[in-house]
Amino acid sequence: MDNDINLDIVHTPVMLNEVLSFIPKDAKIVIDATLGEGGHTKAMLDFNLEVHSFERDSIILEIAKKRLKNYDRFYYYNNTYDNMINELDENLIGNIDFILYDLGVSLFHFKKAERGFSFKDNSRLDMRLGINEKSAYDIVNGYTEEELERILRDYGEMNNARKMANIIVKERNRRKIETSRELENIIFHNTDKAGRYGKIHPATLVFQAIRIEVNNELNILEKSISNIASILKPNGVAVLISYHSLEDRIVKKFFKENEKTKNKDGIFKILNNKVKVPTSEEIKLNPASRSAKLRAVEKI
Repeated sequence: MDNDINLDIVHTPVMLNEVLSFIPKDAKIVIDATLGEGGHTKAMLDFNLEVHSFERDSIILEIAKKRLKNYDRFYYYNNTYDNMINELDENLIGNIDFILYDLGVSLFHFKKAERGFSFKDNSRLDMRLGINEKSAYDIVNGYTEEELERILRDYGEMNNARKMANIIVKERNRRKIETSRELENIIFHNTDKAGRYGKIHPATLVFQAIRIEVNNELNILEKSISNIASILKPNGVAVLISYHSLEDRIVKKFFKENEKTKNKDGIFKILNNKVKVPTSEEIKLNPASRSAKLRAVEKI
């Protein structure tokens, strides 16, 4: 499937109106740190902005390029967004009016990519969002029990991380765990009845933890946001949309630590002290938006 780029656009840009409302009125040059299929980028191009977009997955980048081929102010980079400070021309550094991070994994990866992101299909365990050395298969079948426990605890926030790591190791010792369905079955059948039929599927947090480890997501986020102030011009704005508590915690902590207040020097003014979330109407139309949290800051 990865070779087929003639795919329908399956991703709806999250909180689009809210995102656009934060773009400074005199903005000229903006960054979409997470291009995906190009929904947010297209909206910004339609405002006649010059948009520099980053996408780590070359397959999904081709989809976006095809979609946006008629725009002449669209510039794209096949790289992770923590490398934007190295990828951008020197004259752009410190002259960007607006940066958007939509940290959600595109629905393309869950529905079309066939890389084992979802336990609803039966694809080989991969979960790579781009060119990575290790895959989910390598982690599930190669990490020590202690390493598995660490990522399930730290990235899945699982209370039973030790037990689940032990179960995975026992099962892989019988035979290698090859596919997303195999891993899901192992988790499901080793979860008590209350956990099997709770609010979320018991495999959800395991898959989240493995995906974060495969793609180094939290380290890349921390590295990238530390460069926001250098990239933005004075009064430039950064908007970050996160989808789980680990990401939101990193973003909230960074903004709070660097907020300018009466009693503290800082580099940011927080534009929404109360985090923005999607409207009930948006969640109804786009259920994938339901856990989104938007935070915005302005560079002093």
